Amino acid sequence: MKSYKLLDVCVLLGILFFGSQTVVMAKDVWLRVQSKNFHLIGNASEKDIRKAATKLEQFRETFRLLFKTARFDSAIPTNVVVFKSGSAYKPFKPRRANGKIDEGIAGYFQPGEDVNYITLSTEGEEKDTYGTIFHEYVHFMLDINFGKSDIPPWFNEGLAEYYQTFEIEKDQEVKLGVFQQVHIDLLSESKLIPLDTLFKISNYALHQQGNHSRNIFYAQSWALLHFLLQSSDSVKSEGLGKFITALNQNISPEKAFQDAFQMSYAEMEKALKKYTGQASYKYQIFTFKNKLTFDTEITVSPLSEAETNAYLGDLLYHNNRPDEAEPLLQKALTVTPNSSLANTTLGMVKFRQRKYDEAKKYLEKAIEGDQRNHLAFYNYALILSREGQDEFGYVSNFNGDKALKMREVLQKAIAVNPSYIPSYELLAFVNLVSQDQLPETIEILKKALKIQPGNQKILVRIAEIYSRLDKFDEALQIARKLANTTDDEEVKTRVENLVSRIESMQRINAQNEASRKQYEKAVKEANQNGGRTILTRRQPPGQPQPTAEEIAKAREREILISINHAIRKPVANEKQVIGRIIKIVCAGKSITYTVKTETGTVSLISNGFQNLALVAFADGAENAQVGCNADLSAFHKVLTYQVAKTPKTNYLGELIAIDFVPKDFRFVDETEEVAISGINQSAELPATAPEPTVTESIVREK
Repeated sequence: MKSYKLLDVCVLLGILFFGSQTVVMAKDVWLRVQSKNFHLIGNASEKDIRKAATKLEQFRETFRLLFKTARFDSAIPTNVVVFKSGSAYKPFKPRRANGKIDEGIAGYFQPGEDVNYITLSTEGEEKDTYGTIFHEYVHFMLDINFGKSDIPPWFNEGLAEYYQTFEIEKDQEVKLGVFQQVHIDLLSESKLIPLDTLFKISNYALHQQGNHSRNIFYAQSWALLHFLLQSSDSVKSEGLGKFITALNQNISPEKAFQDAFQMSYAEMEKALKKYTGQASYKYQIFTFKNKLTFDTEITVSPLSEAETNAYLGDLLYHNNRPDEAEPLLQKALTVTPNSSLANTTLGMVKFRQRKYDEAKKYLEKAIEGDQRNHLAFYNYALILSREGQDEFGYVSNFNGDKALKMREVLQKAIAVNPSYIPSYELLAFVNLVSQDQLPETIEILKKALKIQPGNQKILVRIAEIYSRLDKFDEALQIARKLANTTDDEEVKTRVENLVSRIESMQRINAQNEASRKQYEKAVKEANQNGGRTILTRRQPPGQPQPTAEEIAKAREREILISINHAIRKPVANEKQVIGRIIKIVCAGKSITYTVKTETGTVSLISNGFQNLALVAFADGAENAQVGCNADLSAFHKVLTYQVAKTPKTNYLGELIAIDFVPKDFRFVDETEEVAISGINQSAELPATAPEPTVTESIVREK
């Protein structure tokens, strides 16, 4: 991948910057240029800004005319900043990982959930300036139509490379797929990636590769798309669509490829090698009937210094430079205190600084200044959701009033802008943490997917809610697909943890079912007769009948034996203790449990809650919730733990399983069990011993 592309500079998050406070100088004349689909501002000349608007509109219109069934009505607006010179552009270019300005960038496209930014300088070469912008805009269009989960990386990157050489002459002759010498040179010096490997490289794996390997991936993906799209063989040119469709139907890549192209991987690799070694290449030319001109749709107006500072501050914020954005936003508010844009963005700057009270004040001003500002409503709810987080970014619950307030604010955001997807995702998070309206939330999220197909954060929420509703198969299908297709570190971590948690819960359920069967067997072995349980030996003739008190005690003994049979049996390096958990303290993923036993107080730990095996044999325990700061002191438990390698005072080891048991439960050894089972009396007892039930742990939501 070329070094100037945005995807290489998005590592800016968390970078230490140098605190430069760039403020727009009064001598700069800034203009606002509004075209049909782009909002442009700039200190370049009106002619140059109009030219940029026209070029972007022509590129977008070309795609609209060529791909008539595609969607182009994204709810995410695109702002374009056109700088008059390289020196004016430099302070607003992204920073590299070392904190220095990336001066090699000629233009870039910064995607966002709320707004996209395109920036460029009129001094740059058009090929360099617009190539990256066109490349990233193709990704944007694919994303709003399909989402990253349904588009393989080789196709996504290959198509973007193919169309980034877009050229237009006389406003109606469009060239697509112009030859790229840099790719051919690289492929001539390198061995082609086997197609079986190329098709299996995930978005995440691609971004973990070094620059050289990534560049080969880009070059070969471009070459493969170029070969297929330029082919006069209808099997090859039409096979591409068939191949992508088959992949999305979960057909294996090799079979899908063979069916689509009527050839094997080896045959295609041979043909591709020959294609990349030829001396000349074709490209596509489309001549439209009407010229692609947009002058009559473009309006121009002056931009005040305060508005300019607000936009540039917003640009820096979206480039992950919030502290550098703050002076610009403050300067804008000095002149225009009610600026909705400046207040909204400064509110988010304060949010990033974890100054929540200040953040809310700015967002309240933004809402006051514009009741149609859905971003202010959304971000206000976002801050409310973060106020209860611990230092690691986790929240275990919301009180009723806060949950109600967040829902109210988010519903306003959705009413103002039904197409803004993050509002749906945050609403789902609130309901998930509150464990409220979960089936209805699934339907809300499905509506969001109709607006933006393939949105990965929405899909994660759906999977999480399915898991909470015990619909494990549905949750796993989504989570596993996301784990294999996402390039987002956070999404990947969340779905991998979800898969691990669900698989653990399925194992727990299997163990619980085995315990249930063992329990039922134990009760049956206590002699079942006519639907009632009796003790093992019948009373000899002539002996007095047992009293009600003796029958009750006998029943308690039988229940005690059956629970002893059913609870988890320790394996190697495991021990058990009976006690009450009186305190749970969470510190990141490390959980500490303080346990009160008959002989004193001990401590256990666990690495999260997701792998705990939980079974309830006590009345009421089936509703117990195991989570941070949960109060479980009322329940007696058998706690199974792995013995600590380095024992410490009162520290026993790592908690593995919790069996909720009656208050008077105790361990019964084999000798005592035989004695109890051989009691020389008989009585008919109702078979009403409690059955074990699954108790789900409440995992903290991030």
